[in-house]
This record gives sequence, C-alpha cells and structure tokens, in this order.
Amino acid sequence: MNFFSVLLLLVSLALIAVILIQPSKGEGLGSIGGGSQLFFGKNKGLEVLLEKVTAGLAVAFFLLAIIANLV
Repeated sequence: MNFFSVLLLLVSLALIAVILIQPSKGEGLGSIGGGSQLFFGKNKGLEVLLEKVTAGLAVAFFLLAIIANLV
C-alpha cells in the first residue's frame, strides 16, 4: 500500500463517520403514504457544517481514488 491508498482509506472512514453523524432529513419511505411532518432541528449551523465537511470529503475521496489508481 502506498501513501495515497492509506490516505484514501482514512478519508473513506472519515466520510462514513460524518455521514452517519448527520441527522435524518425526512421519514424516508414512510412519507410515501402521506401525513408526514418534518420537524426542523435546532442545530442548523451544525447541519450546514456537516454538509460542507461531507462535500469536501467526497471530493477528496474521488480525487484520491483517481490519484491512487494512477500511481
């Protein structure tokens, strides 16, 4: 394993952790039948931060996957 493969592994684990930390935005398949109510959370700043971190980690993951494949 070279440096980029190890870095790719760390970024992928961080991406999984950040995705699991994020709160659910809806009821999923439970909203198909109607009657779904969305409650707005109190920590909007935290949700925005987690979305930005997720996007950054996703970009880093794809770039590292390409670089690790070329090296």
